[in-house]
Amino acid sequence: MSNFLDNLLDERTSSSWIEQNSDEWSLVRIGRFTSSEIHRLMEPSKREMTERELSDRPKSGPGSKTKFVYDFSKLSDGAITYVREKVSEILTGTSRNSAYSYAVFWGTEHEDEAREYFAQKTGFNVEKVGFFKFTDHAGGSPDGFVNDDAILEIKCPFDSKNHIGYLMLTDQWDLKALYFDHWVQCQANMLFTDRNMCHFVAYDPRMKDDKHKMVHIQITPDNETRERIVHQIELAVKEKLELLKLLK
Repeated sequence: MSNFLDNLLDERTSSSWIEQNSDEWSLVRIGRFTSSEIHRLMEPSKREMTERELSDRPKSGPGSKTKFVYDFSKLSDGAITYVREKVSEILTGTSRNSAYSYAVFWGTEHEDEAREYFAQKTGFNVEKVGFFKFTDHAGGSPDGFVNDDAILEIKCPFDSKNHIGYLMLTDQWDLKALYFDHWVQCQANMLFTDRNMCHFVAYDPRMKDDKHKMVHIQITPDNETRERIVHQIELAVKEKLELLKLLK
């Protein structure tokens, strides 16, 4: 791992408990790349192939028409947009997460219920926790700590048809393939909290049958994703600091 990661791990700290979506919670997130949106940093940039790469590509079939390759040394346009959003938060002192939709309201209103349902069904000890800072540049808010070494991530979809998609999940690799943003959020929060298991839960109280109300997937740390998260945060921090210096 890089010295950048070592420094992040050395300075990893937790805030006191802060209610999610509160004003205080919004303030602590200003300028930070947060676990719920770090997936926006994960798409790599692309560059044109060199003449050597063009000559080495397949002469026919898949890849024969490709003219671009991934460039993991740069941020994608989408990632730069996210960085600029964070810079705008710093310059205005206002979190962009202030927008509040009914879907967000629904999820917030049912999160405690989902947490209690999960604890009841599993027998695990579950407690609320605060925002975990990854220095001044990143952090995340797990939906709870589970026992001694796990975190909890809860999704309460407003539209029940979206819950059907969660019901089709069989393991963590389905989650990675079908809900990459959730996967990255889980991996980031395990990294930020120094815990080695994530219980991913989707909960819909409107389901008539108990077996359909909750989806529970256990997720373990994935080193490849973990290293990509750290690498992309490093690139994003450099971009953010350069922009702030330019605008000073």
